[in-house]
Amino acid sequence: MDKLKIAYFGSPNFSADFLEKILADKSLPVEVEFVVTQPDRPAGRKRILTPCPVKKLAGQKNLEVLLIEDLKSNKDLGIKDLDFVLLYAFGKIIPKELLNLPKYGFLNVHPSLLPKYRGPSPIATPLVNGDKTTGVTLIRMDERIDHGPIIAQEKIDILPDDRRPDLEKKLTDLAYRVFGKVIISLIHQPATALNTSEQDDKKATYTKLLNKTDGFIEFMNLKLKILNSPKELFDLFRGLYPWPGLWTLVKIKGFEKRLKIVDMGFKDGKLTIKKVQLEGKKEVDWKTFKKGYDII
Repeated sequence: MDKLKIAYFGSPNFSADFLEKILADKSLPVEVEFVVTQPDRPAGRKRILTPCPVKKLAGQKNLEVLLIEDLKSNKDLGIKDLDFVLLYAFGKIIPKELLNLPKYGFLNVHPSLLPKYRGPSPIATPLVNGDKTTGVTLIRMDERIDHGPIIAQEKIDILPDDRRPDLEKKLTDLAYRVFGKVIISLIHQPATALNTSEQDDKKATYTKLLNKTDGFIEFMNLKLKILNSPKELFDLFRGLYPWPGLWTLVKIKGFEKRLKIVDMGFKDGKLTIKKVQLEGKKEVDWKTFKKGYDII
């Protein structure tokens, strides 16, 4: 069986997990010719230049890696001889002139039920909103973000205790199954495998890029939410875990310090703070923290 030649575009951990599934699956008729990802970024307190997870994996697997900051300045990238380009959480806009160069164009795995939750945070947002279902969509890309026609889509339940890493794994596993089915169809029924249906723009919703301040809650507001809207607060915690996380500011010996909520639980309508971490200190359980610091 001839293999489909592809390039893979991606960046974060769950995208690396997807790429690893492709590389490990000997039954999948796909050959990854090269990987395109973003340049190394400063990370950690010391701001050390660090490669993204997709680059790390590609290096371990001896794949050619192209580090692209601006796709507009990189002509055709050598993709015109490929069957298709696959994207999963790449994080850059693809110029219109590149989209039709591969035989079947650019395919994008998006971890939501498009047209719902277009944009950069489709995994965190349904958790924050308390949704009970989400899913994955495979689209053929056009020049608009997450707008292209749908090739395949499947739904999954969100469990009450799912946090973002849990949902990332579940959606990546589901996405790979969906992708695998499409690839097998493409090999055996190339004329119909990529039949598509248009998205309904009237039903489109959008997500925003998460930043550190999204997890900030004023201390008095935090206490009120624990009492009056605990489920809403727990959903926010689940969606923002582990980064940017929920955090507040507390006064310790006259100085304002950042307090991160490391772990929470929600059962029978009651929210429990389990672990916290004070700025410059190690994480501790909530009871120990309250004994050491008189802030409530």
